[in-house]
Amino acid sequence: MQSVLCDKGKRTLIDLLLGMAALCLIALLGNLIAPNKVAYTLGVFLGLLTASLMCIHMYKSLNRILLFDKKRAKAKARLAAFFRMLMMVAALITAAMLPEYLSVVGVFLGILSLKLAAELQPLTDKVVIKIFKIQIKEDD
Repeated sequence: MQSVLCDKGKRTLIDLLLGMAALCLIALLGNLIAPNKVAYTLGVFLGLLTASLMCIHMYKSLNRILLFDKKRAKAKARLAAFFRMLMMVAALITAAMLPEYLSVVGVFLGILSLKLAAELQPLTDKVVIKIFKIQIKEDD
């Protein structure tokens, strides 16, 4: 397999997305005790989708924010964080309104996978480097 070049930010994004997916697969073990297995599974996947969109939004927002002066960057960062919070709340409210189709616990665990994946990112990075043979682009 040929090695792939990417910047540190993009590699971290890949690490987080793969880590979240792996954690959500583990969260699916909750189906062993979930009363509504379909709703729980759909909830975990909605949570994973929400967390993935939040992660991608954070990556793109940070890249844009770096272009502004300190005062404007701070305002943009707050706005971006607020938008991500709205995404999270919308997913949880959707699950609460449709309990026969979506489990709030499943959605919560899917969203929580972003936080856990961030903690496990150094480990995930080592695995991703070995599997995909990713190298970091050197800054010129």
